[in-house]
Amino acid sequence: MQKDIRAGFPFFPANPGIVYLDSAATSLKPQGVIDALTKYNARESVNIHRGVYRLSQRATDTVETVRKKAAEFVSDAAESTAVFTKGTTDSFNLLAHTLTSAKSDIKDFFPAYTSAKPAAILLSDSEHHANIVPWQIFAAERGYKIFFIPVDGDGNFAPPENFLEDISASHTVRIISLSLQSNVTGIIHDLAPYRTFAAETGAVFIIDAAQAVIHAPETIKALNPDFVCYSAHKLFGATGVGVLVGRKPVLDNCDVYQGGGGMIALVEREKSTYLEAPAKFEAGTQAVGEIYAFGAALDFAGENQSAIHSTDNDLRHYADERLQAAGIRVFGLSAKSRSPIYSFEIPGVHAHDTGTLLDEQDICVRAGHHCCQLLMRSLGVPATARASFLFYNTRDDVDRLIDGIGYVKKIFRK
Repeated sequence: MQKDIRAGFPFFPANPGIVYLDSAATSLKPQGVIDALTKYNARESVNIHRGVYRLSQRATDTVETVRKKAAEFVSDAAESTAVFTKGTTDSFNLLAHTLTSAKSDIKDFFPAYTSAKPAAILLSDSEHHANIVPWQIFAAERGYKIFFIPVDGDGNFAPPENFLEDISASHTVRIISLSLQSNVTGIIHDLAPYRTFAAETGAVFIIDAAQAVIHAPETIKALNPDFVCYSAHKLFGATGVGVLVGRKPVLDNCDVYQGGGGMIALVEREKSTYLEAPAKFEAGTQAVGEIYAFGAALDFAGENQSAIHSTDNDLRHYADERLQAAGIRVFGLSAKSRSPIYSFEIPGVHAHDTGTLLDEQDICVRAGHHCCQLLMRSLGVPATARASFLFYNTRDDVDRLIDGIGYVKKIFRK
């Protein structure tokens, strides 16, 4: 089964002997995704939306079909649409601007915006910097306070008793933005209490689905978030494109983010008016070829969801057992729900040294703080090595990693 899966990924014959364990950063691309990108660049290569000729209209239809797929992959809401962005980070910058802007008229959708109490944003110490820094920028400009859900030394959410009630005593939480799955530990957080709190208080509920979109798409749907952000390149797609998925009526009432061609209805010397969402948030020329590839990636992920899930479970159980016996510190193993993403520390060895020595054994892992410095502080380390598995990986890859760790320990005599 795994040989059949790997045969569809040109990376493997092009890099014989390489063990790729960095899918949490960027997943490999199947041939169909590469073919979709090539098809656009080689056979169509035209712009979209305003061309009246057949090729342009065909490309426009393809892009709009991908938009629908991207929304339906994470949302069952009838009014959901997808705004094409450069990726998850770009989506959060868009949201941080629009949801804190006084020009956004969304109080009818989110009653928390009518409260006279000081406004607040709720994040967690487990967040990727993409879901922290944009909020900090606009919170400082617009008078929002940011609260953080603390995490324990293994990366699990660990809020104190009456955490939400204590915040609500002094502030109104208008925005809750949380990652469903940690890119460091693979922990799939229980966001249900925060979804319930948002629904009861009229706050916006946002999911960072950059990691979870490939491992837990049905959980995203079940939580029914107001907005979802994810990138194509962590879902078998190309880099440079992602989506912000949300309800069109809400987006129509949000302030614009960037100006330019493609998002205007009328430009006059004194002012301009804008198109409806999602077009109002898509200024300039889109990454059309990458969107074609995104569509193929969504199809591939959808067709292989069962195999992805079963491989996740098999590799997680096998890797859990082997890594725990390897004499290293592995973070996140105490979590109730996880995917096979492992951050680990070899005692006395810096993560960068671990990554470099594993590379000598043809094993590709990530090393550093993984854009999660707040989480690193909670874990009590400056950095970790991270091995992330996906459904084209095998138990043999786990064994190679264990052998590689043994090599690192031998070099450092640990």
